[in-house]
Amino acid sequence: MTNFHGQEIDLNTGKYSQIIEYILKKHHTPLKKELPELEKLVYTIFKVHFDDSGDVFEKVHRLFGGLKTVLESHIIKEERKLFYMIIDYEKEPSQKLLENIVEEIENVEKDNKELEGLVKKIREITNDYLVPPTGCPTYVNTYDRLKELEIGLLQHIDIENNIMFYRLKKEANKG
Repeated sequence: MTNFHGQEIDLNTGKYSQIIEYILKKHHTPLKKELPELEKLVYTIFKVHFDDSGDVFEKVHRLFGGLKTVLESHIIKEERKLFYMIIDYEKEPSQKLLENIVEEIENVEKDNKELEGLVKKIREITNDYLVPPTGCPTYVNTYDRLKELEIGLLQHIDIENNIMFYRLKKEANKG
């Protein structure tokens, strides 16, 4: 059970619309705010610390740019298409709609796999977000926020892949 805005939600058995609302409010909304802010911080560290850790931060800058692009695209696909399909299915279940949902899930899961790979690479390059001795408070803040982004993103992916998408695919296999 997960407490969400004073309501207990069982992500394993709850309504799809509740899970979607949870994902939107707990993950998508904060990500939309955090990504541009973190992008500025990553760029600032790359620029300011170019002489002492430019090699590392050039890689982080590139990887974060890729992560941001994939994540923004992923959020749009879910919010503009997949989540509406799932809510429609919850209201009026049909095998055809469920088959279309499963097709779309496969595309979104590819994004999730790519995102997992990108955060793993960022973690490796930053040596588990270890700030070098020359790191300033902004450097510390940036690494802390990258680490929090990773934790939240992996939770987000887990809820999608291993709970909601799993349940939908299981239903499709029964039909």
